[in-house]
Amino acid sequence: MISGRQALGSIDQTLTKAHDQIEKLQSEIGQTAEHLLDAQKAQAEDYRALARERLGRLDDSELIQHLDHAERQAVALLGQRDAALNTLRDRIGKAEHDRQADEAERTAQAARLDEAVGLVDEAEAETQRRLDEEAEYRAQRDAAEAAERKALHADEKAMRSEEEREAKGKAYRDDRLFGYLWDRHYGTPDYKASGLFRWLDDKVARLIGYADARVNYARLSEIPQRLREHASHVRAAADAEFAKLRELDEIARRADGIPALEEKVNEQQGVLDSIDQRIDEAEVAHQEMLAEQARFAIGDDEFMRKAVDYLAREFQTEDLMHLRQDAVSTPYPEDDLIISGMLQRENEKRQLESTITGLKRALEQQQKRLAELESLRKDFKRKRFDRAGSVFAEDSMIPVLLGQFLAGMLDRGMLWKVLKEHQRYAPRRSDPGFGSGGFGRGTVWRGGLGDIGDIIGGARGRFGRGGFGGGGGGGGFRTGGGF
Repeated sequence: MISGRQALGSIDQTLTKAHDQIEKLQSEIGQTAEHLLDAQKAQAEDYRALARERLGRLDDSELIQHLDHAERQAVALLGQRDAALNTLRDRIGKAEHDRQADEAERTAQAARLDEAVGLVDEAEAETQRRLDEEAEYRAQRDAAEAAERKALHADEKAMRSEEEREAKGKAYRDDRLFGYLWDRHYGTPDYKASGLFRWLDDKVARLIGYADARVNYARLSEIPQRLREHASHVRAAADAEFAKLRELDEIARRADGIPALEEKVNEQQGVLDSIDQRIDEAEVAHQEMLAEQARFAIGDDEFMRKAVDYLAREFQTEDLMHLRQDAVSTPYPEDDLIISGMLQRENEKRQLESTITGLKRALEQQQKRLAELESLRKDFKRKRFDRAGSVFAEDSMIPVLLGQFLAGMLDRGMLWKVLKEHQRYAPRRSDPGFGSGGFGRGTVWRGGLGDIGDIIGGARGRFGRGGFGGGGGGGGFRTGGGF
C-alpha cells in the first residue's frame, strides 16, 4: 500500500521518463536533419566543382559566385537560428527553475494541510470519546436509533402493503365492469344515478358480485394508505430525534473548537489550490516553450526551414539545371564522376528524409502520451488523490501500470479507471459513523477531509432501507441485526 503522495511521485517519475524519450527522439531527428542540411551543402559543393571543371570550356564563374552567395545566406540563417535557440533555452531554464520552486512550495504546503487535517481528526476523536461517556448523549443516541428502527420497520411494512395492493389489485383494475362501477362510486353515498342508469348499474353489480368485491378492494386500497400515513408519522418522529442527536454533535464540536480547526484546514486548502492554479498556468507557458524547442530540435523551426528551402530552390534554378544537363551530355569523364557523386548524394537525401518522417511519427505518439499523462496528473490532483489519508493498494501496481501506459500497452482511460478503483482512504482516528453520522445522511465528523468526509460517512451509515445497526460502543463502527 502506498500513499496518494507517493503515487503522485510515481506519476512525476513517469513524466520525467516520457520527457527523456521525447528528447532522445528529438535529438535523433535533429541529428538527421543536420545530416540532411550537410548533404545539401555538399550538393552545392558538387555544383561548384562541376562549374570549376567547366571553366576552361564555359564561363561559369558567375554560377560559382551565385552558389557561394546561396551558401552564405544559409549560414547566416543558421547563425540567427543558434541565437534564437540560445534565448529560448534561457527562457526554458528559468521556467523549469520556477516550476521546481513551485513544486517544492506545493510539497511544503501539502504537508501543512495534512498537519491541519490531522489536528481536526484528533480533536474529533477526542470529542467522540467524551460524548460516548456522557449518559445524556448515549440516551439521545439510543432514542434516535430506536426511532430510526421503527421508521424503517414502518416504511418496510407500508412498502410491502403497497406492493401487495399492486399485485392483488390488478385483477380488480383489469375488470372493466368493476372499474366502471368503482369510478362511478357505486354502493357509496357519492353514487349519483337514477332511472334507467341506476337499474342497469344494479343489474351489472349483481352480475359480477360487486358488493363483496368493492369491500375487498376498498380494504386492499385503504390499508397501504393508512400504513403509509403511519410510516410518515413515525419518520417525522425519527427525524426529530435525529435532529436532536445531530445538534448535540454540533454543540460538542463547537465547544471543543473543531470548527475553528476546520477553518484552518480550509485556509490551508485554499493556499494549496492557489499554488496548483499557478502551477497549471505556468505549465501551459512551459509547454508552449517546450513545443517551440521541439521544433528547433527536429529542424522544423523557421530558420532551418528557410535555410533548407533556400538551398533547395537554388538547386532548381535554370542555370544550374542547364549546367547539370550539359555535364551529362559531355564526353568528359571528370563530369561523369561528379554527376555520379551527385546522384549518390540525392539518394542519401531521400533516405534521410524517410528516416526523419518515421522518427516524427514516433515523436507524435510519445508527445500524445505525454499530454495524456500530464492531463491524468491534473485530474489526480483535482480529485485530491494526493491528500492526507488517500492510499492505493499494491504498491508495485502503479509503476507497472504507468510503464505499460508509456509503452503504449495501456490507454489513458483504462489507466485512470484502475487508479480510481484502487484508491481508498485509510482509517482515521475519528469515526465518521459516530452518533448522527451513522444514519446515512452525511456526517458532521469529517476528520478535516471536508466533502470527502461526507462521502465516507454516507457510505458507512449504519441505517438503510431494509436494515439497521445496533447501538452501543464508542468510537469505531457498530453493526447489528436488521429487518
